[in-house]
Amino acid sequence: MVFSYISHKGLIKTTNQDSIGHKECNNNRIFVVCDGVGGLPKGDLASKTAVKSILKTFKNNNSHTIQSRLQNCMHSAQESVKKVDSDKIGTTVAACIIEANNVHASWCGDSRIYHLRKNRVMWISKDHNVLHDILNKGKINKKILKHSQSLNRFFGLNTKNLSEYHSFNTLKRDKILICSDGLTNFISEKKIIDFITNNSPQNASNLLMDQLLSSQIGAPDNFSWYIIEI
Repeated sequence: MVFSYISHKGLIKTTNQDSIGHKECNNNRIFVVCDGVGGLPKGDLASKTAVKSILKTFKNNNSHTIQSRLQNCMHSAQESVKKVDSDKIGTTVAACIIEANNVHASWCGDSRIYHLRKNRVMWISKDHNVLHDILNKGKINKKILKHSQSLNRFFGLNTKNLSEYHSFNTLKRDKILICSDGLTNFISEKKIIDFITNNSPQNASNLLMDQLLSSQIGAPDNFSWYIIEI
């Protein structure tokens, strides 16, 4: 396994409200990307708290299955964020445990997880926002459309742990992308897939960062990711 990572505050914002972390334990690795919720204070504290809790729980938890281990990590992170300041802060979370050729993914919010193979998206997490609720329910009105990108799930604000779980098998040279929306909101999915599937993780990271920091985009948001090659 080879991977690269980056977490950058961008060119406009004064602080980085994204946090990332990874850890290896018993031949399994966990990778986490969190993004403090915009419009709420202390986003950096929320995201750092979630990452710290997930890594600690991953190290100390001895659940019989990887799924339950990951779900315990997510539950612990939710409770940790609520304990810090349950009324004011929030963060998205995207996490993967990689066990040989199996990937166990969980997420809450709009930080994303991609499974890529030979210029194809094999699977992608679904954003927890108003737009996806509209698409799922088939009900649209103008008032809702004005707030279509608003999150309806994240860790914090006394919300329930509504993270989702998915697992999939990988082949050699498959790629996994775990990222905050500072990447996916400003570079097209087609270009992201092209850069990642046709380059090493480090070269892909360099190319994506150069694009975001270019004068054409100007990196208006924090951006963070892991690019992992199996």
